[in-house]
Amino acid sequence: MDTIKLSKRELVGKKSKRLLLENFVPAVVYNSKGDSTNVKISRSDSTKILKNVTSTTILDAEFDKKKLKVLVKEVDINPFTSKIRHIAFFEIDETEEMTFTIPFNMIGISPAVKNNLGVLVEVLPSIDVKSKLSNLVPFIEIDITKLEHPGQSISVDEIEMPKGISLVNDDLANATIVTITELQKEEVFESKVVEEGEEADETAEEEGDEKAEEIAEE
Repeated sequence: MDTIKLSKRELVGKKSKRLLLENFVPAVVYNSKGDSTNVKISRSDSTKILKNVTSTTILDAEFDKKKLKVLVKEVDINPFTSKIRHIAFFEIDETEEMTFTIPFNMIGISPAVKNNLGVLVEVLPSIDVKSKLSNLVPFIEIDITKLEHPGQSISVDEIEMPKGISLVNDDLANATIVTITELQKEEVFESKVVEEGEEADETAEEEGDEKAEEIAEE
């Protein structure tokens, strides 16, 4: 994606909504030091971001003749119009370790699923890690070809983290990433279908029996 242009924003709070009428989207850039700067971005650039950017996409940005590398941390979307109302960017310090959210990507085919023995359930879609920008990867691959039976799973401590990347929360080391669950058995209920002709015959037969009983009683 091309370098995004950020401009200084004077309008803040509720007044910033006026920018939306001018085809700009209010935004903010903050960093690890706690500094933040109110900016605005063109509607066209914000649309490209929504379509093409993930949580690990590094964007080149320009603000006040300064080159920045940023991540998109939060996008606020109007639930009625589906248009972006606000974007929060995080400025990256390339010399320091930072916290990133990296998604997992399943590769291969599970024999359990292929042989219709179970269902693949993704329990943990992503994980928070510490890394320098130079070591950041777009995703972590999970090989599911060894999942052959229901009950088998892959946890965080079973995968090899990419070089230079470590967990933010060590308590997640035993967390399950993906597992195979058993297929639910379908109960089949059999119901007797009576054809219209059969129903008429049965009714006639019952009426005939009743008539015979009445004659016998007379």
